[in-house]
Amino acid sequence: MSNKSVKKLKWHGMLFALLMLFLYVMGTYDLFMMLSHNTNYYNSHGYSQIVIDYFTDYPIWGLIFWIGNLVCGLISPILYLLNKNKYAYKVAITSFVCDFILILLGIAFNNRFNVFGINVFCFDLFILFITLLYGIYLYFTNRSKK
Repeated sequence: MSNKSVKKLKWHGMLFALLMLFLYVMGTYDLFMMLSHNTNYYNSHGYSQIVIDYFTDYPIWGLIFWIGNLVCGLISPILYLLNKNKYAYKVAITSFVCDFILILLGIAFNNRFNVFGINVFCFDLFILFITLLYGIYLYFTNRSKK
């Protein structure tokens, strides 16, 4: 393997990747706690019966986009840390698209905004925005290596 095929990762890229990995590990934990109806988890977040009802019989389309978002959100920083930027940015953008669709459909068909309120909605938008920024960062990092 030549030195040209292995590029040195930037410190800010590694930091960004680790932040994204942390956020998506926490999101995966959230998925398991919410869908297992863990009452201690619900209580620790101050969620009421309406949130429990929201995740009872959660629609399959929601699971598909939620899991797609989380899987891609976990894989993308790992790919970056393995120096596979060509794939990392595509996976990050896929995570963004899944999250975007999940938020839109959740608001339109599942009353998500009214169930969770403005704070959770703002956090959802933060995750959506930072995932997009990460995908854009990876895209430009990948372009600069060509």
